Amino acid sequence: MAEYRFEHKEPLTQRVVLALRVNTKQLKEQLWLGTEYEVEAALRGLDKPLYLSQTRPLGAFWCEFGKTSADGWTEAVWALCGALSARRAEREAQEQKAAELLSQLTVGNSAALYAAIQIWEMYLRCCRGRDKHKAETALRDHAQLLILPFGEYTPEMVNWKRGQPVTPVWNHREDAKLEIWYPHGRVPFECAVVSGSLRPTLIYYRQRILDAGMVMRTCSQCGRVFFAPDARSNLCSERCRKASKKAAKKSFDSKSREEEYEQAYKREYMFWYNRIKKLEKNHASQEQIQRAKTALRQFRKEVVGRKKQIQNGDLSTTQFINWMIGQEPIIQEICDE
Repeated sequence: MAEYRFEHKEPLTQRVVLALRVNTKQLKEQLWLGTEYEVEAALRGLDKPLYLSQTRPLGAFWCEFGKTSADGWTEAVWALCGALSARRAEREAQEQKAAELLSQLTVGNSAALYAAIQIWEMYLRCCRGRDKHKAETALRDHAQLLILPFGEYTPEMVNWKRGQPVTPVWNHREDAKLEIWYPHGRVPFECAVVSGSLRPTLIYYRQRILDAGMVMRTCSQCGRVFFAPDARSNLCSERCRKASKKAAKKSFDSKSREEEYEQAYKREYMFWYNRIKKLEKNHASQEQIQRAKTALRQFRKEVVGRKKQIQNGDLSTTQFINWMIGQEPIIQEICDE
């Protein structure tokens, strides 16, 4: 894997492209990022240095657009525009600032990495121009098309339903270019390839999902957004399905154990409570009633400690029940006075 460096250098002679494969059958997506020659060679199975080559769960690319700040992009672009007309020392400072911002934005985000590389390559080409004002305008216009999808990502884009699929940001003629590389030679699958704005890839991505009749869901186990064949699916992978079953079994077992000793305690508590109420109904002395209530408070206090012993496995439910039955004579003796 090659690392793209945000530094002052000669621009690449070949255009940088991002190739995207949406595999709805296997619920996977594949990405290749590099120069056009390197990406095409990698698709044929050749070992070529790319800036990015990933196979990920379906939906990861779509969700990346909501994970970067629009403010960070704008600050980085303005720093590069300032560097175009600055003297060497100031230019290097502005470049370093922009490089740091872009590096932060691209961490774990393939869409942002593509946009950052395209912006930096455009800056390097603009450095060659003699008219700095035109160069700044060209850089800003180019960068705006690249960063718009990040700023226009809405909450609705992660709440996609079959009946009302979200419409991604609208693209205009100037950024509506998208190439489709059909299966050829040793490449048995279709790829969407972009060298400009990423907005057309969002529309392509959405259409492939709709053609497959899929809907966007959020995994109830790990919280990841994923695409599923129907609205009943709420687990994104086999790992989450296994984890969900394990958690459900643990909860059921725990609830079953808890129900048994909790129900036994509730029955025993009512045994004590009813006898105190009977004392009050029969107009027993306040001293006798208070001693009965004090005995109940002591009983409940000791119950708390024994419940913890059950939860820690130091006391069985049977032992707990036998202990509670053994405490009944205390309240009986007070009531029989």
